[in-house]
Amino acid sequence: FGSSKAHVQLRKHLVEHNQLEAVISLPSGVFKPYAGVSTAIIIFSKGGATEDVFFYDVTADGFSLDDKRQKIQEDDLPDVKAQWLQWSEHQGDFSDRTRKAFSVAKTDLVAQNYDLSINRYKQTVYQAEKHENPRDILKRMKELENDIQKELAELEGMLG
Repeated sequence: FGSSKAHVQLRKHLVEHNQLEAVISLPSGVFKPYAGVSTAIIIFSKGGATEDVFFYDVTADGFSLDDKRQKIQEDDLPDVKAQWLQWSEHQGDFSDRTRKAFSVAKTDLVAQNYDLSINRYKQTVYQAEKHENPRDILKRMKELENDIQKELAELEGMLG
C-alpha cells in the first residue's frame, strides 16, 4: 500500500500483467503478538486480464485482535468465501461500496494510481446526529439546579 515509485510499479505490474481477482483486507492485529500491521490477501492469476476486482473488508477473523488471540464469536471468513463464490459466479449486485463485499473496476484502480487499499474505494455511510437545541438543554439544567437547591434547603431545614 506504499506510495513510493517501486510500490506503484509493483501494483501496476500485478494489475496490468496478471488477472487481479480479489483484495481481502484483514484487520490490524491478525498476526499479533508478532506484528500489528494491516494486511491484505491478494488473489490473482498469472496471465489473463484484470477487469473487476472483488474487495472484502474483514473486521473479525474468529479471534480477538489483542496479543492473546482468543477465540471469539465474530468471524467474517465464512462470509468472505460465500461472497467470493457469488461474485465469481456473477450472482448478486456488488456495486454498493458501503457493504463489506464490493467490486471495483480496473479503470478505478488505474485512476487511483493502482492503489489496492480498501479504504480508497470503500464508502462510509455517516448517520446525521440530531442534537437538542442548546437553549432547551440549558433551560432543563436550570430547572434541575432549582430542584436541587429546593431539596438542599429542605434538608437544611430538617437539620434545624
